Amino acid sequence: MSRALPTTVNLSPAGQNETRPMDDAPPLSIENETIFPVPEARRHGNAWSLFKVWVGANQNVMAVMTGLLYPGICHLSLGWSLLAILTGNIVGGVFMALHAAQGPHLGIPQMQQTRGQFGSTGSLLIIAVIIIMYVGFTTTFFAIGREEARSLFGSGFGQLPIWGTVLITALLCMIGHDLIERFIAGFIPVASLAFLLVGLAYLDLAQGHLAQAIWAAPAPHDFLKALSLGVLWQIAYAPYVSDYTRYLPSSTGERTAFVVCLAGSVLGTAYPMVIGAFIGSTGFSGSMYDAIRPWGAILPAILFLVVMISTLVSCTMQIYCAALSSLTFLQTFRQNWHPTGRARGMAALILLLLCALITEMLSGNVLTILDNVIALLLAVLSPWTAINLVDYYLVRHGHYDMESLFRRDGGIYGTANRPALACYALGVLVQIPFLSNGLYTGRIARSLDGIDLSWVLGIFVPGALYWAWARTRP
Repeated sequence: MSRALPTTVNLSPAGQNETRPMDDAPPLSIENETIFPVPEARRHGNAWSLFKVWVGANQNVMAVMTGLLYPGICHLSLGWSLLAILTGNIVGGVFMALHAAQGPHLGIPQMQQTRGQFGSTGSLLIIAVIIIMYVGFTTTFFAIGREEARSLFGSGFGQLPIWGTVLITALLCMIGHDLIERFIAGFIPVASLAFLLVGLAYLDLAQGHLAQAIWAAPAPHDFLKALSLGVLWQIAYAPYVSDYTRYLPSSTGERTAFVVCLAGSVLGTAYPMVIGAFIGSTGFSGSMYDAIRPWGAILPAILFLVVMISTLVSCTMQIYCAALSSLTFLQTFRQNWHPTGRARGMAALILLLLCALITEMLSGNVLTILDNVIALLLAVLSPWTAINLVDYYLVRHGHYDMESLFRRDGGIYGTANRPALACYALGVLVQIPFLSNGLYTGRIARSLDGIDLSWVLGIFVPGALYWAWARTRP
């Protein structure tokens, strides 16, 4: 599957040292590559480093809370929750990992490559939607951190967790990719051990609930609803997964990037989700902090610190990619602009401040917010995923004119690819009758007892339409 670029185009910012290997750079050196192709001499990393990124990226409290939805909202026993978690994450992970394979080949952020499907200005709609997604996810993580602080310390704790996260995330995004990668990988053993200890604490509190319903068969619509949670979790990574693979040497190959991302993301997500499903199946009504408090008075504070670091990891991943997407959006109007690390840092800071202000105004049950955000994001992500993958693998076979991707007029891709935009719009519209969440339930979803099958239509309908249209072109 590995291919060489058809042409070599120098699109690096002026004055950038393209011959110094990345591995020779100091650990805290500021990353200057932003939206332009990463030169081969600046590539670094391997399959193992990529695996750790995607395991660590999913070791977060949001995955644990999503796991709570399987027994809580989908009414699945622990055994069936495990099956739904693995199956859904594998299905969605395939689409996610196919995007990851584009990074080592092209060496550019995912949203920059989207211009090859939708045109220079036509892609702005997609990029704007993706930026909103990043802001939505970051805001949700901020809200989770605040609620966790209030759960342990009381309502008087205020907004301190939010602004502390803003400060550290801004610093990480300003320094860039290498430090973020090290930060994520270093958090893996901390999070894994913490979640395991929480699970053991709940095991003492199970009170016979697990033995009664570990393999109780669910209703089919409950299992399908649970399956969608894992699918969407993975697809939500699709817009930015190649942002973290673009530094891999092109010799890594698409197949290796695909397999490693799939394995890392599925295993990394399944572990905390299963812990969450286990917690939800025990019948214990207290918080995680209540569960571990009998083991030691200091443990709740330590767990809170781990939870806050996990939200920090997730927010950093979101905002780093949101900053790259924002630079891509702005560069559309300034063809000769070569944004550097300073521009990325400023964009990250502005986005973080926006997320913090939104979170301060946000209220309500975090689980409900989480469930509704996840359900709605799928409707706008699925059609883009389908069109991008069909274009890359079936239409262009990985060959893109790199210079055109950075031109104001879109070069050979034009300003707006109307058929692609029409396929995307139809992909969103066709899902509406099948949507089912706390904000809206479509007519067909109601007739199916609330099963949300929108993601199936959102992937296959626009993908098939785009492929059919592409085959009619010269």
